[in-house]
Amino acid sequence: MEYRLLTREIVFSGKGLHTGEDCRATLSPGRSGEGVTVGRGGEAFPLAGCTFSGTGRGTEVFLPGGQSVKTPEHLFAALYGLGIWSVRISAEGPEVPALDGCSAAFAEALLAGSRPVAEGEEQPEPFALSTPIAVEDSARNALVFAFPSGELSLSYVITYEGTPIGTQAADFRLSPGSFGAFLAPSRTFALASEVQSLLDRGLAKGGSPENAVVVGETSVSAAGGLRFPDEFVRHKILDLLGDLYLLGCPLRARVVALRAGHALHCRLAENLLFLSCSRHFPKKETNHV
Repeated sequence: MEYRLLTREIVFSGKGLHTGEDCRATLSPGRSGEGVTVGRGGEAFPLAGCTFSGTGRGTEVFLPGGQSVKTPEHLFAALYGLGIWSVRISAEGPEVPALDGCSAAFAEALLAGSRPVAEGEEQPEPFALSTPIAVEDSARNALVFAFPSGELSLSYVITYEGTPIGTQAADFRLSPGSFGAFLAPSRTFALASEVQSLLDRGLAKGGSPENAVVVGETSVSAAGGLRFPDEFVRHKILDLLGDLYLLGCPLRARVVALRAGHALHCRLAENLLFLSCSRHFPKKETNHV
């Protein structure tokens, strides 16, 4: 996998997907040895040291001191997909801007404002999973497995019975060019039957035909039509890739998700972070007399 470095500051601005409020995310070249940081108002915290949750129809990163950044997953997916692991992210407003509801606009700007890491320059240290792990939500019959592998590959299966989505499955192997062609243009989606409920909960206020696909009982509403016949499962893989960026380093594993979502993605990331920390801080042996 090719890694890249930002060459200049990049600013993204627009409405938040859920709050509908004005939001801004400024990305700056990272400092040597700092990796990925997230912050507000000049403060910067290592991403891998932040806590996070995926229980609110998106991912939320909690910063030390009580502040948070909501819905960063599409930006994170673009950073992961392009191999950018040295970056300072500063947020203004409650969310990362929704932009086009996928990662295409993020990826286009990041690609134009970055260059490949040259030979001899600092590169991220990948975390190679050494043992299989799994997380599940038995109430939803949802599972995510991760297995040791020499590269990152993601497989996803979704089922939305009684809708045009039906059952979809897709596989993705991260490689140069694969992110932009296969994942980046796939947009977020919602069922028409749940839109009012989301609005009542204060969510999806920034959703529009330009940044979201709405699925009815017999039809799909999307600006310009669907970009792929399986755009829905591709977007789920995009979300998973973005949530795995929470590790703060590349992952070498085969991940298989069944009817999952941000909540299980984040639980998997928590378990992977625990294993990664255990790798750096092994358990001390005790001598018994």
